[in-house]
Amino acid sequence: MVTSHRLMILPVALALSSVALAEDPDKAMSQGEDTPAVQTLKSSLPSTSGFKVDSVREGSDGVSCITYRVSNEMGSVSKAHAVVDGEKVLRSSARSKDFEKAWNSKCVAAK
Repeated sequence: MVTSHRLMILPVALALSSVALAEDPDKAMSQGEDTPAVQTLKSSLPSTSGFKVDSVREGSDGVSCITYRVSNEMGSVSKAHAVVDGEKVLRSSARSKDFEKAWNSKCVAAK
């Protein structure tokens, strides 16, 4: 009898937690390929072949942290990260100190 009550509570708890996450703008959005930040990122890429968004996380300051995949010339898929602030796009593939600083302060520290 106790087990059946636990089984009934689990779906309710999962539903409530998903609603709470959906209401928090700082939480990750799954597959947010239609967001303005993703469109800005795509327009900055040399090629969008195989482009797929893994996650988009928008902070309260409007900065988006995006994890994505893109195919390279050899056909393999590379995972990358980007920080999009308005029209400014910093990508991990550029291996810049500016990207590292932005990712660490806006994406990693903000979790």
